[in-house]
Amino acid sequence: MRPASATWSFRESISPSALSVTLDGKHTAVGTRNGLIFLNSRGRPLWFNKKIRRIMDVSVSTRSGKIAIGSSQKVLYLLNTKGESLWHRELDSSVIAVSISSRGNLIAIGTDEGKLMLFDGKGKKKWEVHLSNSDFSVNSVDITSDGEFIVAGTDYSHLYLYDSSGKVLWSKETGSEVLKTCISSNGDYLGYLTSDRKFSFCVKNSRVLWENTFDSQPLWIDMAQTADFVSVGESSNKVNLYNKSGRKVWGFRSELSRMGVMASGGGNVILGNKGGIFNYSLEPYLKRLLTSCQKSIVKATEQNLDTSTARKTYDIASKNFSNSNYLEFLINIQKARNYAREARVIESEETPSERRLERNEMEESHTLPQESGEDEMMAKLVQLAGMREKGILSEEEFILAKSKLLRL
Repeated sequence: MRPASATWSFRESISPSALSVTLDGKHTAVGTRNGLIFLNSRGRPLWFNKKIRRIMDVSVSTRSGKIAIGSSQKVLYLLNTKGESLWHRELDSSVIAVSISSRGNLIAIGTDEGKLMLFDGKGKKKWEVHLSNSDFSVNSVDITSDGEFIVAGTDYSHLYLYDSSGKVLWSKETGSEVLKTCISSNGDYLGYLTSDRKFSFCVKNSRVLWENTFDSQPLWIDMAQTADFVSVGESSNKVNLYNKSGRKVWGFRSELSRMGVMASGGGNVILGNKGGIFNYSLEPYLKRLLTSCQKSIVKATEQNLDTSTARKTYDIASKNFSNSNYLEFLINIQKARNYAREARVIESEETPSERRLERNEMEESHTLPQESGEDEMMAKLVQLAGMREKGILSEEEFILAKSKLLRL
């Protein structure tokens, strides 16, 4: 694995306990036992709030400029980007995990006594549920950008998906403690890391598309808002990126001797330990996405298909990339890929019946086509997961078929 140099670093003996990066990558919030540090896009401190102690988790809202902070002193705080307190709420248990929506109007928290709570932007508690016995904490929560969905994982080896009204959509046993969770901006994809060294990638209905068991216990996970990739802190200084289909697409080895916390945003992965905070750029991988999309459009064009919309969107994504606007880049490059794929479907000479027949033949033979782009591979993984769920494939057959697909 290639060694990487940090694009910037904040070298102070701070022992960070939590990290959060705005989606545009312009600001990083660093939680410590002794307060909250707010860094700009170059890693320079803008302010240090020392009034908030024993920070367990922090979450920054990009659009509203609000910062939610959970403390083991049984307090939930909301600050603005100037470090000023907007409000705080004293609770009856320690706040272990916190996540704020993009507009800052909803804040989800998990406590050490198994409670999941949702607050509005003014600090009013909207609802509270008890997920497990009081001996088991809620280790991780993550809320979608619009606040519509909340994923939570517990020490009690359970994963939950709630909507903003407090209704549980589903819950599932995971077999081991859930250490970390992540969810895409629209809630279509979610992931969770468990204490048995396993990461699982799911769709909204809880169906597992793929999972990976690592040689050693991963420390952190984070998902891009578009779910184009998941960052996994696999060891003390190794970070790898996996795409939607579970294929490792990029990775790097950091200069840290021991990783403490991790977060991603704005085309960067930020790592922290007692020696400071270090920022690593994902630009080499994002450039690959741009090149891959361009090839897909060229291929469709060579087939005399209408790719005008895909090309226009690709041009916008290319400008986003040149301007280092990585959030908009990920959104637009995904749209461009979808438009290119849709052009092939719309212009296909196959009738719907012929396409259904082709799918049925594939299911009966349990074989997989040899040519597969990322989008096609994702569709096939969904299909395989469905076949396993329906009993068409046994667990052993599913694992074998998935392994063959990922080796293509």
